[in-house]
Amino acid sequence: MKTLLVGYKVQDLFEEDRRGERRPAAWLDGEVTCHALDVYHCHAIEKAFPGVKAVCSPHLPKGDWDLVKFKTGPKLMSGELSLDLLQEIHLLRPKRFELDFDGRERDRNDLISKIKDDPGRVRDFSATWQASVPGGARLTLTSFPGCFCHRRVDDGGLALAEVVSRELSASKPSSSSTLRPFGILDMGCGCGLVGFLVAESLRSKGNAPGRLVMVDSHARAVEAATLNSANLGIPAEVILSDDGTPAQMDGTFDVFVGNPPYYSDYRIADIFLETALRSLKRGGVCYTVCKNAAGLEPVQRRYFPEVETVRRRGYAVLKSVKN
Repeated sequence: MKTLLVGYKVQDLFEEDRRGERRPAAWLDGEVTCHALDVYHCHAIEKAFPGVKAVCSPHLPKGDWDLVKFKTGPKLMSGELSLDLLQEIHLLRPKRFELDFDGRERDRNDLISKIKDDPGRVRDFSATWQASVPGGARLTLTSFPGCFCHRRVDDGGLALAEVVSRELSASKPSSSSTLRPFGILDMGCGCGLVGFLVAESLRSKGNAPGRLVMVDSHARAVEAATLNSANLGIPAEVILSDDGTPAQMDGTFDVFVGNPPYYSDYRIADIFLETALRSLKRGGVCYTVCKNAAGLEPVQRRYFPEVETVRRRGYAVLKSVKN
């Protein structure tokens, strides 16, 4: 039997026996494919279950599926992402479908009610919105369900873009003959808000980045950033990765920007800052942003001894120079 699992993480693929010991779930027997939107979860499944095929992609893999199992719930994903994935599952036409809902029955029924009256309707869940930095052009960006801050501008990201754009503009040489291209790395790029705003700000002042690289572990973020690069006419290399940039990019960037998530005791911030340290040239500048510097600043000091705090929009932008 060909089974597609959607929305499952490593911990969901185990069950307890009568002695309370964990073992692989019985329904993992057969030809099982597990889809993940985040490559981190994809790699974790590959490591824990070598017999399960793990796929990381922005959309569900096509196939003649005997069974599609979908795990969702209010604490697992947004309602809009749930509806989007339910629509994709419907379009796959599996022989059988099971909804593994983690939450109240009322919430489950509310989700089902939104599609049962017109299950054949195909809706577009993407969103377009605009953002700009002072003195810069208004950029129209597209995001998808699952992307960080889908449908809205992230204030932390906007604060980061404003500070970096202002400082790079101020550092521009006065003579046009000495203008040099900036290499910019945007880590955890999402749909590309920070990287594109900074690149456009530089371009509008006659100093466009020589290289813009964007990295995210989420397949839909990579899809959105790639689309926005084409729509905006701002060339960017967009990479799907959960461990930073390839080694051949070490020491090649002038500027690193990142808005690291704060959960997991800042372990993800460690990945961001380790990438910043090895990817920057000497004299290159690392910029990160957080709501409260007390948590992130000690992490950044492990990689960059000197950290300057720039306040913007109620956020702290942490700036460090690689010596």
